[in-house]
Amino acid sequence: MSALTIPPATVGRGAIRIKLDRGIHPATLKPLLEPETTNPLARCGACAHLITRTLDDGTQRLKCAMKAQRRRGPDLKPNFPACIDFREQRNPSA
Repeated sequence: MSALTIPPATVGRGAIRIKLDRGIHPATLKPLLEPETTNPLARCGACAHLITRTLDDGTQRLKCAMKAQRRRGPDLKPNFPACIDFREQRNPSA
């Protein structure tokens, strides 16, 4: 398996980074989809499962609807690599 290039400025320093380095998506806990093999736009930001959650203080966080745990799941960045459950949005700009 080839190593994914993940820009250090877009990932955390803790559990999220560890999972990405191991080839596991931090929200779904499923293997990462290799961006070069299937779809060059296979990033969380272009996935149909990405949702915006508004917190009590009004701030918005990106979350995955396919999260593996019952809790809220980690905050995602649009340029995180997608997992094998990636589904392309019909209209990513909406």
